[in-house]
Order: sequence, then C-alpha cells, then structure tokens
Amino acid sequence: MANSALQIIGLVICLIAAICTYLAVILPEWRRNDPSGEVIEAIVRHQGIWIRCTSYPTGLWQCDDFDAFFLGLPTQLQVARGLAMCAIIFGLFALLLSIFGMECTKCIDNNKLKSRVAKIAAGLWMLSAFCIGIAVSYYGHQVVQEYDASAFFADDVGLRYVFGTSLFLGWAAMGVGILGGAVMMCGSAYTESEDDEYWNRGKVGKGIRRVRQSFRESYRAVRPRDKDVDYV
Repeated sequence: MANSALQIIGLVICLIAAICTYLAVILPEWRRNDPSGEVIEAIVRHQGIWIRCTSYPTGLWQCDDFDAFFLGLPTQLQVARGLAMCAIIFGLFALLLSIFGMECTKCIDNNKLKSRVAKIAAGLWMLSAFCIGIAVSYYGHQVVQEYDASAFFADDVGLRYVFGTSLFLGWAAMGVGILGGAVMMCGSAYTESEDDEYWNRGKVGKGIRRVRQSFRESYRAVRPRDKDVDYV
C-alpha cells in the first residue's frame, strides 16, 4: 500500500506549481522594458508570449496580440509557446491521473495498478515542470543576449528589455513542480510484503480451505463408520 500522506503533500505542492505555470503562461510579463533608458519612466512596455501591452501613468493599458499564432513568430516565441502548451497539457493529464491513482480515492481497486498510475502522474508533473522551466530559461537567455547587444548602441538604450514576472514564476514552478513530483513518487511506492499478505490471505488461504474440505468429504465417504475421527 502506498503512503497516502506523502501523496497528498506531493499533490498539493504540484498544484501550487501548476498555478504558477498557468500564471506565467497567461500574464504578459515575460519581459519588460528597462525604465532606466526611457525618457518617461512611467510608461512601461510589457511583452508576453501571447500579447504585448503598454501601461501609462494614468492607469490605462493598451494591448495588442501578435499577428501570427506560431509560424512567422520569432524563435523565442515559438519555443516558449510550444513548451508552455506542453507544460499545461502534461499538467492536466497529471491531475487527472492523480485523482485515479491517489490512495485515498476508490477509483481503482487494484492497489498495485493504482500505485503505477500515481507514479505516472508524478512523472507527468515533473515533465510539466521541466517544460515550463526550459521555456522561461530559453526566453530569458534571449532577453540577456538582446540586452547585451543593445548596450553597444547608445541609440537603442530605450529599447532594452529585462526579465519580467512570468520568468520568475516559471522558474518557481519548475523547482516546486520537481519537488512535488518527487514527493508524490516516493509516496506512491508499493510494498511487496503487503501484496504477498493479500495473496496468502485472499487466494492461497481460500484454496487451502477448499482442498481440506474436499479431502474431509472424500475420506468420510470411504470410512463411513469412523464418524468421530477427523484426520485433518
């Protein structure tokens, strides 16, 4: 039987990682302009992987989506979108399998099969964390390269971008997701001794009782006079 407490703790940690992942993907905060190079520092330009926005001191936001969904986009956006969608899909499948594989649920009667489903769910949680981590790391690497390249040109100082909030959310989701998946994996380990005990009590024990009963009946049929003697 698996450790239900560790499974629940791991699932809670993975859900926190999933929330960070969804926020990182949705928010237009993958990078923002460096205010030190702006004439009006109160105007902030935000860019995500889906939309890009400009915020003004009055509190107004002006947003515009990209002209293409995948093809025709810069490489960093293509990689970020692809890995972000993989992270979300893996997370959804992991959540579904976690419901079926948790020890506290009764969706699957076979404890050994339930343990395997829980381990697959834990692996998917970790894979989702790796995907969002790679996405934000690659995007952040491109931001650093563009920042260093623009530093050589004085006219492009106002166009420099720095890390946005979504990158830090993605890195946090990677660390927390890997930790939660590992905890859930440890809690889903199945002890073979309990399986052997179940086998002995549930199957072998019934078979032995049937053999003993059959032997008694056959022996009594041969020796009908010895009614009070029971040799088994």
